[in-house]
Amino acid sequence: MRQPPYQLRPNKAVDRLTLIDAIRQFRDAHDLREYTYYGMGGPWLEDFRLIYDFYPEIRMVSIESDENVYRRQQFHIPCHRVRLDLKRTEFNSFLASFGPEAGKSIFWLDYLWLRYAHIDEFMTLLGKVPADSMIKISLRCEPKDYLEDKKRKEFQREFEDVLPHPSVEPPVSFADLAKLVQEMIQIAAQKALSSAMPFKFVPVSSFCYADGAGMFTLTGIVCRRTDESKVKSAFRSWDLRNLSWGTPRLIDVPTLSTKERLHLQRQLPRGNNAGRTLLHALGYLIEDDRPQTEARLQQYADFHHYFPYFMKAIP
Repeated sequence: MRQPPYQLRPNKAVDRLTLIDAIRQFRDAHDLREYTYYGMGGPWLEDFRLIYDFYPEIRMVSIESDENVYRRQQFHIPCHRVRLDLKRTEFNSFLASFGPEAGKSIFWLDYLWLRYAHIDEFMTLLGKVPADSMIKISLRCEPKDYLEDKKRKEFQREFEDVLPHPSVEPPVSFADLAKLVQEMIQIAAQKALSSAMPFKFVPVSSFCYADGAGMFTLTGIVCRRTDESKVKSAFRSWDLRNLSWGTPRLIDVPTLSTKERLHLQRQLPRGNNAGRTLLHALGYLIEDDRPQTEARLQQYADFHHYFPYFMKAIP
């Protein structure tokens, strides 16, 4: 089954907006005019549009290897080229010429697959960005990819350098696989920035979600080891924080009409048992049973600030 179009994936849209919010937590202690955002924005450059809307002072660089996607980017560019530089190149080629002299950075390594080459690029980048840079990495996290014994063995061979133990196999549970991928990223970060080095990669959030295929995504800050407490303090009050490599948080927002959302909005924010409260407010199930409905409505309560609106319009 084909995935829904990139721009119409609600969980992806929520994830995209959590990056915007992570930058908001970050900006009080940093001058965003000193930063450049680097991303793999795809044909619609949606993350670049959001960065420009919320933080127009940040310079932007898009990295794209496919010629036709690059041409679509030229058509969809959301601002003047002086603010957004479209580069047609492979990311590994870009990375080879990238260095600390480029200045403070915000990267989103938005990969479609789970490959060791992607983790290796992440490790290389950790060693190149200056202190106080932000890096977000997204990787495919789909248990169905590893149901065959052959695929499981290939997984062990490919990722042996970043597995917590050589005998670890990819779990059949989505949540467990997301946790394993996070452990692999943690090991990669520790290898790239060892305890003997002055810099450290500090996680600030991690999520897993599915919009046609499972995905894992983690955001962190490269900082001086002496500044780790400052980084954690900046994100301490953020509801979506994950500052200690805890379990990735699930994003699984429900499909709701605009009328339903406006109705539920009046019940928010809520503390405990928000899903139960919202179910009572609706008066009917939106999933197969009550527990599933409460769980999905709890997701709406947790992420309603990031929930996208998709509307039909006449061009």
